[in-house]
Amino acid sequence: MALANAHIHPDFLSGVKCIIFDCDGVLIDSLQANIYYYGNIKEQLGLPPLTESEIEYVHMHTHRDAIMHVAPGELFEKAMEITRGFDSSSLVQYLKRSEGVREFLSWLRSAGFKLAVNTSRAESMDFILKLMDLEGFFFPVITSDKVVAPKPHPEGMFTILNEHGLRPEEVAYIGDSKVDERTAQASGVRFWAYKDMKLDAEVHIESFWDIKAAMQRCYKGCGQVF
Repeated sequence: MALANAHIHPDFLSGVKCIIFDCDGVLIDSLQANIYYYGNIKEQLGLPPLTESEIEYVHMHTHRDAIMHVAPGELFEKAMEITRGFDSSSLVQYLKRSEGVREFLSWLRSAGFKLAVNTSRAESMDFILKLMDLEGFFFPVITSDKVVAPKPHPEGMFTILNEHGLRPEEVAYIGDSKVDERTAQASGVRFWAYKDMKLDAEVHIESFWDIKAAMQRCYKGCGQVF
């Protein structure tokens, strides 16, 4: 385990040709949006506010799994009906791009790295990328509705590896949850944890400014990385 800073050994960062990003908690800060969204559903169902464990769960799982978790059993269909009438524009005020991530992505792209996304989000991903001014950086963008088995199953990761013809050791996955940790382990790619020192990761990232500077030092003078 190493912390991404000025003193990190280059071996922790070398050999990477592609970086895959999770969305929520990594590319964007959406915690308050999730609290508002799922809390609103529970309120309309006459249920108590979200618990801390529910907040953690909905932040890292697919939309359907999250709904089933906070509104189980016979409440599920009622909850899904509420979601169909929900005004998604009300969430915009609660969403923000992670500080420094666009600058990091711009440098990675200029240096020749492949960039992709593997997220538990579904059809909302295109909207998020446009809203956060992150369109055009990633290929492919794997969402839960594009795979048979979403994270932590490795299907999405293997799709990205196959698309770019890469080996797992040539890929780093930046995530912020146990689901992301398990996804990386299942696929064999290198796991870099964002803002959670409790996760089992090869590299821990406290800010995108830090990892950008560390990567620039590691790959200095290399031009295109491949």
